[in-house]
Amino acid sequence: MGYLGRRIGLSQDQGDSNPGAANGAVGGGILDLFAHGYFERQGDIYNAPGATSSGLTATGGVISDYTSGTDVYRAHIFTSSGELDVTALGDLGNTVDYLVIAGGGGGGHAGGGGGGAGGLRTASGISVVANPYAVIVGGGGAGGLGAPNPASEFAGDGTVSSVAFSSPISSTAGGGGGKGGNSSGPFLGRSGGSGGGHGMNANNTTAPTGVSGQGNNGGVAPSSGSTGAGGGGGAGQVGESGSSSPTDNAGNGGNGLASVYAYGPTNPVTYAGGGGGGTNVVGEHGTGGTGGGGTAATGPAAPVAMGSNGTDGTGSGGGGAWYSPNAYPGGKGGSGLVVVRYKIAALTAMKKATGGAVSFAGGKTIHTFVNSSTFEITSPIANVEILSVAGGGGGGKHNGGGGGAGGLLYSASTPVNPSPGIYTITIGGGGAGSGSTPGGTTPPYMPGKNGIDTTTGILATCYGGGGGGGNQPDPTGAGGGSGGGGSDGRGGGAGAYPGSPFQNVPRQGYDGGSGQPAAGGGGGGAAAVGSNASGTTAGTGGAGLPYSISGTAKFYAGGGGGGDRQSSGGGGAAGGSSIGGHGKGQPSVVRGGDAVFATGSGGGGGGADPGNASGGGGHGSGGVVIIAYPS
Repeated sequence: MGYLGRRIGLSQDQGDSNPGAANGAVGGGILDLFAHGYFERQGDIYNAPGATSSGLTATGGVISDYTSGTDVYRAHIFTSSGELDVTALGDLGNTVDYLVIAGGGGGGHAGGGGGGAGGLRTASGISVVANPYAVIVGGGGAGGLGAPNPASEFAGDGTVSSVAFSSPISSTAGGGGGKGGNSSGPFLGRSGGSGGGHGMNANNTTAPTGVSGQGNNGGVAPSSGSTGAGGGGGAGQVGESGSSSPTDNAGNGGNGLASVYAYGPTNPVTYAGGGGGGTNVVGEHGTGGTGGGGTAATGPAAPVAMGSNGTDGTGSGGGGAWYSPNAYPGGKGGSGLVVVRYKIAALTAMKKATGGAVSFAGGKTIHTFVNSSTFEITSPIANVEILSVAGGGGGGKHNGGGGGAGGLLYSASTPVNPSPGIYTITIGGGGAGSGSTPGGTTPPYMPGKNGIDTTTGILATCYGGGGGGGNQPDPTGAGGGSGGGGSDGRGGGAGAYPGSPFQNVPRQGYDGGSGQPAAGGGGGGAAAVGSNASGTTAGTGGAGLPYSISGTAKFYAGGGGGGDRQSSGGGGAAGGSSIGGHGKGQPSVVRGGDAVFATGSGGGGGGADPGNASGGGGHGSGGVVIIAYPS
């Protein structure tokens, strides 16, 4: 069954769910909420066929229907801000249950404390009327940065998540972890939904507090210079304190809490784990709490010196960085989540398979996978409708090219084998934008990372999108499902289609656009090539393709827009179909936009100014697989 916790394979926010992965892939770019992507089911969502009575009628979020005892529930899962629109009450009452999790705090840098988890609130029996209710999903806090970024030494707190019921529900943001480096503070973790851990130089035994009923305290670091950093608090447990035995032993993040609201009692999901604390001992580090907490760094060389990110969609805290050098950052906090569920009826013989978030619309049963899982046929199905999209590429740095969209394949009807009828669904993560931390005037300005392949066992492999070219040392866009845009006078990468460098494949996307010395080309999309840059004007991302397999028309696989470098006012270029990340220009310290969550779109290219200050590239988004069949 699909779930929003740490993946079986690639997570939505890092290349590997194991800390220290070398491939640099990430996904789910929107979930830092600098770009509000919406993975929403809109329009009419029908009650399940065979229902004996009708419950509420509502739209918004990703729909998941499941049985709990004799009750059938519909859950609306929001991983980005949107609206729960209740249009009718039905005959099963007018109450809903909710799970509201705020964004987690970032981990501290240079032996920093783990980030605290976002506040987690849950309750049942909340009365509603036919009315739209605004849903805000909080973003994760940024990891703390050291030299040469003194203005960014603070690890960021997460942001609040809320639902605007008649009595609004709001969960408190997770607290950022304290700094541990040798330069001036802040060494103390901050209070929040759960408290962030103290950095290893804090010399403080007063724990950063969590909010009662939402989270727990962060861990402390009681001895300056000879104690590992504290772990961030989790929804279910306090963060572990650092100690000096063994030497500089870092604290683990507090564990999160499990909930059945999203996917039912057979698939509980754990959320809101605290981030692990950092230290200066090679191989010693604080692990993230269950529920998606980021793990602290393990050694002095990148990437293991950087704390890992909290998992997006869980509200977990980021991990602390290794103690030295000070420039290595802590991990970003995971973005939050809102789930609203209610009774709809009793199901009778409609679901013929398991896996993913299951919903019903237009006479179809729909399985939506945003995380790796399995699709298991339990009753005969001859053919399925299927959409498969790989992870999008990241944008390049310093008037960089836009990331190419992940490869896209669609079939209106393709046969499946009911015996044994088990298909492994691997969702490719999005590629990391180059130098995602803004700033800096010294090359190299690297390209974005490629997205990761998506496989289903039903259709051919979808190739991850190509990374956008960086200004130097190699400005060429990378090839992939769709190619990344070029930078600094170089061409874009090739897409996957017959006759391209990807031999013997059906068309999955298009080439990226070429760059100019002061502007990047757009990343290719599923429907069109990325535009070439012209002078100082960056190229737009290639368009994506719309499909109605989920019950409403929605675009997938748009290319990222290119970044530019102008003397004043450069704005970068738009991403394809408004789902690719927007490229950036002035001010250059704003990095390229992240792609919309679970669309397989490319990240936007980073900008630059004539003084060579650089903006990093935006992250590509993770892919998606949707499988549908007659109910």
